[in-house]
Amino acid sequence: MLPVQVYGQVDSLRLPLVDAAPGDPPQQSIGYRPPDTTSINTTRLTIVGGSIVATIGAIHVYQQNGWWKNNRVPFHFREDLRYALHVDKIGHFHSGSAATFIISKSLGWANFSESNALMFGALGSLLFETYIEIEDGFSTWGFDRVDFAANAAGAFFPVAKYHVPFLRTIDLKFSYRPSPNLDQPGAFQGQRHIFMDDYEGQTFWLSFKINNLLPISVESLWPDFLCLAVGYGARDILGPNPYRVYFVGLDFDMTKIIPAETSFLKTLGEALNFIRLPLPAVRISPNTVWYGIYF
Repeated sequence: MLPVQVYGQVDSLRLPLVDAAPGDPPQQSIGYRPPDTTSINTTRLTIVGGSIVATIGAIHVYQQNGWWKNNRVPFHFREDLRYALHVDKIGHFHSGSAATFIISKSLGWANFSESNALMFGALGSLLFETYIEIEDGFSTWGFDRVDFAANAAGAFFPVAKYHVPFLRTIDLKFSYRPSPNLDQPGAFQGQRHIFMDDYEGQTFWLSFKINNLLPISVESLWPDFLCLAVGYGARDILGPNPYRVYFVGLDFDMTKIIPAETSFLKTLGEALNFIRLPLPAVRISPNTVWYGIYF
């Protein structure tokens, strides 16, 4: 029997909830596959564990040289709610979500079920981000409880998307262009050399899958791969008068462009949905600037 697509209504919106065949039990996510009943692949799990440890070690070396070196003090808490005009906080959320995605996909490759892989991925992401915050607590930066909250929210956002269909219409994306801070002596070491700490060059986007948000009567008129995104960034963050910038732009849902014919292609499409590709955009504040291509 051919599978049928089941749709649910959320405030008269058309949202795909499950892929099911008649008589099948309810399922939880778009593109859901029943979990394998076979045991965990220990060989792959060992490879995953070793890769994660190696990655954490590399990040630790970078953090040690860029943030913590010659910067040790007794453990303390410290919140800076004006630093980078919250671009760094959004970055904590985005990186926590990306870490969950990477760990969960790796565990899925080792034969974990989708729900278990997501939960362990979220816990692993939060543990790693918490370790970094604790290290910050022993430096002049201090343990930032707002950063910790952003880490936790980002780590569990993919879990929330798995259980709440409406959240699957939203992606938080990242774009970057090098800012002048990379060459300014006033920036700290990490900001001068690594894009992850170059907050002025970062823009974060809320990308909306318009096709899934339209009423059934008109949704076919909007291409399912075309999204609208709202962007946020900050400028002059090392100067005396930093300010916020806002954008509206086109975006692509890469899961609709890359055919999910294999597990690799499916994962590739999902991974690319963490970044916004260079596309037209308009800066709407503090003044209007039209960009043929903005990244």
